Amino acid sequence: MSSSDSGELTEVDEETSHALREGLGTFARLLGRAASQVGTAIADAYAALDPDLKRHLAQMPLIGLTMLAPGRPRVEPRGSGDGRAVLFVHGLGGHRGNFMPMVGYFWWEGVRRTYAAGFEERSSLEAMGLELRDLIEEIAEVNGLATTDSVDLVAHSMGGIVCRLALEDEPTRARVRKLVTLGTPHGGTHAARFLATESAMALRPESSMLERLDQQLPWRGPPDWPEAVSYWSRADIILLPPDAAQLEGAKAPELATMTHYGYLLHPLGWRTVFEALHGRVTRRERLETT
Repeated sequence: MSSSDSGELTEVDEETSHALREGLGTFARLLGRAASQVGTAIADAYAALDPDLKRHLAQMPLIGLTMLAPGRPRVEPRGSGDGRAVLFVHGLGGHRGNFMPMVGYFWWEGVRRTYAAGFEERSSLEAMGLELRDLIEEIAEVNGLATTDSVDLVAHSMGGIVCRLALEDEPTRARVRKLVTLGTPHGGTHAARFLATESAMALRPESSMLERLDQQLPWRGPPDWPEAVSYWSRADIILLPPDAAQLEGAKAPELATMTHYGYLLHPLGWRTVFEALHGRVTRRERLETT
């Protein structure tokens, strides 16, 4: 190869290298601009979300962590004396671990006779109701509790419907003193139309299940039925409409700004439930300053 040929090749290589650098630079600038535009679009989309939806999305990872709790343990005696037992009942797609923060608060307040139900995801609401009846009876027997007013029920979302199914049984009603529901679709929820499972369809407005439970309304309360409190919130995006969480004939206070998962995760939810069952809390000031 002559020196002139070598020089021409070198010149060509330099031109190719320069063109390649220019191309890569242009591509990098275009990629950066596209990333910036995508980032701006995502930020704009997030900013456009409803604040209640933002809080709901932010709480979902925390609820996911509670799903790591073990399944239903063996029912063993807890607490002392003749104090009532508290049984927590989870919602659709939930887990007994969802109540871990609230159970922790109850223990902090000195209430140790607490249990949490855990249902198989594919079980029907009817089957859950029957299982809940058996669990209530088992808890009362293991702890040697009285035959009447010995168990309080605290239910989240669908769990409140399961409790109402269990309470169709007269002996079960006699065992239960109070029923507290948190964001339970007593009137059904249009959000249930996003799922086609048997349990979800039963939570749709005017479902045959809810029509059957309408026979309990207006809620009669003591002495034949447990005292009931149904908490609801306009910030609950799962209950459509939100006031469907009100149980006709029962107390139905609003917990303003409480999201569907907030009942389980926020100290205000824990304290409100404790007060509904026990009349007062003993450590309010410490809780509010932590």
